[in-house]
Amino acid sequence: MTVGALRLAPSPLVPMAPTVGTLEPVARLELERIEALELLAMTLAHLNVAESRAELSPRIPLLMAIRDKLADVLREEQ
Repeated sequence: MTVGALRLAPSPLVPMAPTVGTLEPVARLELERIEALELLAMTLAHLNVAESRAELSPRIPLLMAIRDKLADVLREEQ
């Protein structure tokens, strides 16, 4: 197959890597503002502890995503 000036090799019969998957939201929550602030505070506390221990566990990206989403929602409400 040719695309522009590039020639692409035919696709292999055996996949070279796993297919890319996406993560969907597992749960949708509706929180009061005070509950969102409490959850943000707990998330920040966990992140601070992980940072002080130089911890690189799989939960860190999840906590950072929760922190970012809560911060965005709380900013929008003002």
